[in-house]
Amino acid sequence: MKRLRVYSVLLLLFVFSAGALQCKKVKEDLGRKFIIDAMTSGLWIVHTFTDENVDITADFTGYEFQFKDDGKVFAIKTTTSEQTTGTWEGNVNDLTIFSNFSGAGDPLQRLNDTWKITNNTTKLVEAQPFNSGRLAYLKLVKKQ
Repeated sequence: MKRLRVYSVLLLLFVFSAGALQCKKVKEDLGRKFIIDAMTSGLWIVHTFTDENVDITADFTGYEFQFKDDGKVFAIKTTTSEQTTGTWEGNVNDLTIFSNFSGAGDPLQRLNDTWKITNNTTKLVEAQPFNSGRLAYLKLVKKQ
């Protein structure tokens, strides 16, 4: 009888721990879906960008960014119809977004980093470099 209780307790612990792990997975999936849905709906523009305390926002004038759910991001220079393709990835656990415009020059290469999200809504993202020692600030806003 004592053995039956021990097995019952172990079975309950197993069921609850498996349930807790599934809840965490569901939460991560929902968070990832929120980030992807927010980023991939619409076009984004650089509202503010400082690098080493120098405001270089004007360098991004005319650029619109379109994030795709397959991990691609397009930087579209509206004045010249020039389009540069990069990659991006959102990390729900760290609240970061990695972006990379491989081979791009200024100003796009300045976006190549892992960015820690410090504030976000469905219409804006504020971020700073994550673990790079770089002093920068980025604010993206959804184009109206």
